[in-house]
Order: sequence, then structure tokens, then C-alpha cells
Amino acid sequence: MNQADIEDDNGSLSPTDHDDKAVLRRFGWLTPRRIIYSTFAWLILFSLGSIGVSNPFEDERTATSTINYWHVMYLHGMLIGMVGITLLLSMMVFQIRWKHAWWLVPLGVVVATLFDTVGGIFDHRIPGDIGDKIATWTQILGFFTLDEMLIVTAIAFFLDWRAKTSRQLSYLVAWAADISMLFAAVMGHLAGWILEFGDHPSFIGSFAHFEGENVKTLTSNLITSHSHEMTVAFMVMVIATGVGFFAERQSTAGFAILRRVGLLMALIGTIGFTAVYLWSGFTDWTIPTLFTSNHGVNGVALDDLITGFGMLGGLVGLAGAFLAKAAKPVLPVFGAAWSWLLTISLVVASGYWIELHETHFGAGAVSAPGAKSDAVFTWFHQDVGLFLFPMITVTMLITARYVIPKYQGITALAAVIGSTLLFAGGMVYIFVDSQIHGTGYVLSTIGLLTIGASFLSTIWWGFVKQLHTA
Repeated sequence: MNQADIEDDNGSLSPTDHDDKAVLRRFGWLTPRRIIYSTFAWLILFSLGSIGVSNPFEDERTATSTINYWHVMYLHGMLIGMVGITLLLSMMVFQIRWKHAWWLVPLGVVVATLFDTVGGIFDHRIPGDIGDKIATWTQILGFFTLDEMLIVTAIAFFLDWRAKTSRQLSYLVAWAADISMLFAAVMGHLAGWILEFGDHPSFIGSFAHFEGENVKTLTSNLITSHSHEMTVAFMVMVIATGVGFFAERQSTAGFAILRRVGLLMALIGTIGFTAVYLWSGFTDWTIPTLFTSNHGVNGVALDDLITGFGMLGGLVGLAGAFLAKAAKPVLPVFGAAWSWLLTISLVVASGYWIELHETHFGAGAVSAPGAKSDAVFTWFHQDVGLFLFPMITVTMLITARYVIPKYQGITALAAVIGSTLLFAGGMVYIFVDSQIHGTGYVLSTIGLLTIGASFLSTIWWGFVKQLHTA
């Protein structure tokens, strides 16, 4: 592919032939572009429903509040849809050639998203009554569909790599993230099985005993490793796809080295945290805490250092793409890099600060001076830093790819303003005023509404308006 194949007369990145090619011949309207937009729109509606399911401003009492199974499974519905959209976009960006992937993955996105979101609405407990079991197994079918997508894309990446049609560093990073998510999914399946059926078959308990732990501890380790690895591996996939889309196939002049260094950091981080989470998930090994003080109370966990290194690499890679001024359109590229900068600032920088000052924040101790701040950070860094901000990066990719060129700037600008207000509100809410409905709450709400406007703009000018005028 040459430069003319990538950019249109307006300088924006053009879709490939796969974007609007029917997934199934019999259904000409079912194209990857429409699947991406319909999934995106459904996730927006589903996220609004999450406000009624779990209002974090009221539910998160302490940093160690008991996990609510329903809330977790509801969030799974959103995450599965986000992963599906990103996998499909990565296939477009890296121009996957395996023809079977072009119907297995798009249909997988539809099935996985519908099953996991609808199931998440009713999956209240495990084990539960007949209604809960139906909802649980509805979600499980969605999870298996995600497995299918991850396996298919992993094979497709391998085939193109072996054929030497795709040898970019961003391609390799995306491939590694895909495999890491698959490992995380396996740990989630095992944990779910034990929650539902306990020590059956009996070799589960035998394995746990062999590792020097009991079944309950094994389950806890699997859940923790699954959730951490899946989240950060998804974020690496977002980064690899974004950098590959914005800059990999274009001349980035003197900033090519910056992009490559960032991608290499992301790759090293992915390999590192995958090994750590697999080892801690299947054994009784406890992830060590480094840079400790006050008798080990303060300190940063090893896995947080590794994931932070990989996430920082993503920022460096996106910065290299933006500063090169070769990636167009500029504002969506900046919006992607800016949202990732805020992710680093919220999740990594703020997280490290809290970990290094646990004597103040309490690590869940209600009596600690900063207990309220720690409780707010617990949900804020997860829901905003690990979910919403990376999704803004994905949305900027969608904007650059599909939105009418003259509206790309305003869409990206709304995302930048909204994410900035949300981040500022979060910092106030965490470190200054942790009271409900205070200054941080107001700023965060305004930021969320502005981000919502950006998302709706992406849907309107990237799909609805074009569909109407087609």
C-alpha cells in the first residue's frame, strides 16, 4: 500500500475495501463499518444503564469494599464490546488477509456483545437460581465467542507475519496483546467454573494443594490475575492499533525512533505482565512490593511497575505519531495521545503516589486520614482511567477513519475538552474534596457530558449522516 492508498484528498485516512464489504453475501447491509457503529451505539446506551446498576459515587465506601458480582458482570458486557470493536479495527488497520477472519470476527463482535450485555443485566449471583443460571450461561456463550475472536485474530496475525506481508512493530505488539488477552480469558473461565461448581472435578483441589494453597485462594488469584491482565492487554491492543493506524505506514521522519521506542516498551511490558499474572494466577506466588518504606506498608507492586512501563510506552508511541506531523488528521491524533496522557496521569502517576503513601490513604482502612480519597480513586482509576480514556483513543481512531473530514476537528476537540474536565474533576475529587456532589463531582459530570457529546458526534457524522446521504 502506498501513500495514495492511505490518504484521500482531504488528508484523512481512508477506509480499506473491507470496511464496507458485506460479511455475509446474503446480507449486503451487514458490513464491518455498520457492526462497529451499531456496537458503539449499543455500548453507549448500555453504559447509561450502568448508572442505575452501580452509582460509584454512592456505592464505593472503601478501597476494599466487597465486590458486587452483578456490577462486575455488567461491566464485563461493556468491556467485551470494547474489545470486539478494537479487534475488528485492528484487522482493518493491519489489513488482515485471511478471508475466514472477515466473517468470523465481525459476527463474533455481534454475538459476544449481545450475549454479554443482555446476560449482564440479569446475571446477579453465582451460583444462583434458574434465572441467574440462564443469564450466567448466556454470558459464558459470549465469553466463548470472545475466545473465538481472539484465536481467529491470533491465527490471522500469524499467517500474515509468516507470509511477510506485515512486519511492522505495531503489528507485533497487537499480536502479543491478543495472545495475552487469550491467556487472561482462560484464567477467567477457570475462576468462573470454580465459582459455579466448586472443587469438581477433584483435581482442582489437588492442584491447589500441590501449589500450597486452597481452592478459595486459587480462585481469588485467578480472578485477580484475569482482571488485571485482560484490562492492560486490551489497552496495549488499543495502543498498537492506534499507532499502526496513525503513523506506522506513513513517513514519520525524525520521530520514527520515538514511535519505535514506545512500541518496544509496550511489547516488553506486555510480555512482562503476562508472565507475572500467569505465574501469580496459577501458583501461590505473591507479587512483591518494591521501593517499600514504613515496614513495608508503602511501596509499588511489581506488576504495577511493569504495566506502567508498557502504558508509558504507548504514550511515547502516540506522541511520536503526533509530533511527526505525518499522521492525519491532526486533531484526532492529538485527541488519542491526550486521552492516553490522562490515563497515565490518573492510573500510573496517581496510583504510584497513593501506593507510596499507603500510611495516609489506608489501603482500605476506614480510619486512615485519606480513606475517602482512596475509595474514590479505586473506582475512578478503573472506570475512567482503564475503561473510558482508552475508549476515547479508540473513538479517535473511528473518527479519523469514518467521520466527515470537516467535522473531525470538532469531534476530537470535544473529546479533549471533556476528558480534561473529567480528569481535573477526578483529581479534585480524589485529592482535594472527596465529598459527594462537591466540586470534583460537578467538574467530572460536565466532562462526562462533553465526552458523551463527542461520542454522539462520532456516530452522527461518521455513520448516520453518511447513511442518510448515501
